[in-house]
This record gives sequence, structure tokens and C-alpha cells, in this order.
Amino acid sequence: MNGTAKRACARGGRCTLLIAAALTPWLFSPLDASAGGGMILSLGDDSYIPWSEVEGRTGAVVRRGFGTSPLSDFSVLVLSNVSYGALPEALRDGLRDYLAGGGSMLVTGGNRSYGSGGYAGTELAALLPLRPAREDFGYHPYGPTFIVQPGHPILKEVTIPTMAFFNELELNNGSVEIAQYIRARRLPWPLIAERISSAGTVLAVALDMTLTGNWKDRDRFAQNCVEYLLQRSRITPPHGRAGSAGGG
Repeated sequence: MNGTAKRACARGGRCTLLIAAALTPWLFSPLDASAGGGMILSLGDDSYIPWSEVEGRTGAVVRRGFGTSPLSDFSVLVLSNVSYGALPEALRDGLRDYLAGGGSMLVTGGNRSYGSGGYAGTELAALLPLRPAREDFGYHPYGPTFIVQPGHPILKEVTIPTMAFFNELELNNGSVEIAQYIRARRLPWPLIAERISSAGTVLAVALDMTLTGNWKDRDRFAQNCVEYLLQRSRITPPHGRAGSAGGG
């Protein structure tokens, strides 16, 4: 612990609060979906996301193609079980600048995502909280989920049951785990993690969200994720551009 933290603890016993602020910035950024708006670019199989509810609660508009809008017009980018080769070149080349400009991104798992989707060794892999290195999607025996950060906004009113279909990934440097898959007598696999820089936020879910069994809170979880990223994003589209993106 450095001298500043020690003095803070001695003055008012605020050490725990200071550490929590450093590790979990969302504790001091309450989710306010009503203050949203903006545009969301969603690519891949996003059938599990209740878009009508997200749009109704936030005022955001979801699109499934660039159209005439640049990547920097989208407040949130969703990559849902989509291969690297299927991503538009402008998106692949612009991800680092997009996040540096304050954008937010959600990536979910499946047989066309992470290592199984060709992410390993790419610019995208370097930006993710969960690092792909090989073919990594598969079935696992249904196992318990350990929640590392039970107070995280994406888990509000959500219970995560046993899970089986996910990508085997490692935690990337500078990332924080939110949930893990527990393996008997072996190290757990990270299931959900995030990486927050001074500008952008990336939320990674190793699960194939379309293969989650009878998870009754799945849609609520997906909605929480998108609304959390909208709240984190610094990007709002230029006036009058919300309806100009193609697709959807």
C-alpha cells in the first residue's frame, strides 16, 4: 500500500473504499439507462437481446450495419458469436481508435467467436478482457458459476445457474473477472470479465448466449450488459445522425 493510501486509512478508515474505487469504477458510476440514447451496432446472432426493451428504456437505436455512419457514431458495439473474418474491414482496423475515443464493446462466445472465430493474434484479441489463443469453444459438464463481483450492475436482479457451453479463455492483462466456471480440483475458467481503460470499456462473456439452457434471467442479463455499456460510453452520435445507419 502506498503512502497516500496509508494516510487515507489512518485519517478516516477509508482504505476499503479507495481500493474498491480503483478496482471497480462502476461502483461510482450508477447505471442510469434513462440518460442513454445514441446508436448501437450489433453484429452476429443477437436473438437473446431484448432490443425493444433496451430501446424503450434508453432511447438508443440498434443497427446491424454501418450504412453511411462511421464506427465513431456508435455508442456501443456488440459482437455476438461472429467470426473475425466476417467483420467489416473498417471495424477491424478502427477498434483501437474507437475504444480510445470512449466507445464500449460487448463480445460474447460461441463456435464463431474468440479463438474458434479466428480472433487469436489479431488487434481485437489484444483489446479483449479474455484472451483467445486457439480453437477454444466446446461443451463442458454443467458446473457451478462463482460470482466474483456480485454487486456489478450487469448482475442486477440476475442469477447465473450452472453453465456448459463456453469458450476456454484466459484473463488478459489489466482485466477484472466478474464470474467464473468452477472445475473440480483445477483452476476455474473465467466466464465474464471486463477491461476498463481511461476511455473505453470492453465486456467479454465467454458463454454462447444462445445455448444457456433454461436460464430464466438470460434476457435480463443481456439487457443489463447493453445498458451498462451505454452508460459507460462517451460516444453520442452527431445530431440528426441516429437514423442514418443502415440495417436493423
